[in-house]
Amino acid sequence: MLKAAHISALTLLAALAIVGLAQGQAASGSSPASAASSPPASSAPVVLDRVVAVINGGVILESDVENEMRFAVLQPGRANPAQNTQQNALRRLIDRDLILQQMKATRIVKRQASAEEIHRQIESLRKSIPECAQYHCVAQAGWNAFLAAHDLTEEQIEARWRQRITILAFIQTRFGAGVRISDADIDQYYRQDLVPEFAKRHLPPPPLGSVSARIHEILLQQRVNVLLQDWLQSLKEEGSVSILSPAYAQVGSAEGAASGPGAEPRAGPGADPGPDPGAEP
Repeated sequence: MLKAAHISALTLLAALAIVGLAQGQAASGSSPASAASSPPASSAPVVLDRVVAVINGGVILESDVENEMRFAVLQPGRANPAQNTQQNALRRLIDRDLILQQMKATRIVKRQASAEEIHRQIESLRKSIPECAQYHCVAQAGWNAFLAAHDLTEEQIEARWRQRITILAFIQTRFGAGVRISDADIDQYYRQDLVPEFAKRHLPPPPLGSVSARIHEILLQQRVNVLLQDWLQSLKEEGSVSILSPAYAQVGSAEGAASGPGAEPRAGPGADPGPDPGAEP
């Protein structure tokens, strides 16, 4: 169960906050005269980052939340900027951290994604992001421009997708053994969700065949979402999840519990479907 910050948590926050001190004195070896002419050193710390949550002893920093918000642009179902909030980003990070901790504890999935598999999925990703079409991401120059516009790098995307593939394999093994996604399901999602999103931007949709694998993945996440949320809730109740910043006090509320690492059932392009499993912890 999520808990409010308490005295020991505030002590942890003070200990873990990354701070820098303003430089007010001349460098070592300077003359006394130059040192005297320098302004007095300031003793006030400048906070560069802060801990916003503690998950079973692990920490989530404010910079992690900011990174998660940047990565949200990669998800077709998160096109509505109003849904890309700090609270939603932190909720996704908390759920993802819990999954990663369980993966380490249970060792259910040991498969490592190959470079070819990562490359293939990123190629599909470039075709499925509506905003990406404006940059002509099919071409490498356009993809580079899209990443630069959102302060992302290819290395970050590859690391994210490598972890994503591993987490999805864990979710499939743990919850999706009985889930079946038919061609009709994929076709329905393509016509009712993806095509309208491209139409809103006055862009032609990608061919169904080029994004069917990505749609299959999205639908799988939707189908296992209820089971996954029950499991995550039990992990929160059994473990320790502390929110230290008042700005994130609503995390874990009914809104937060409604979505998980997969998309909400029938989540539209404007909805926040929960954490993308591949984000960096």
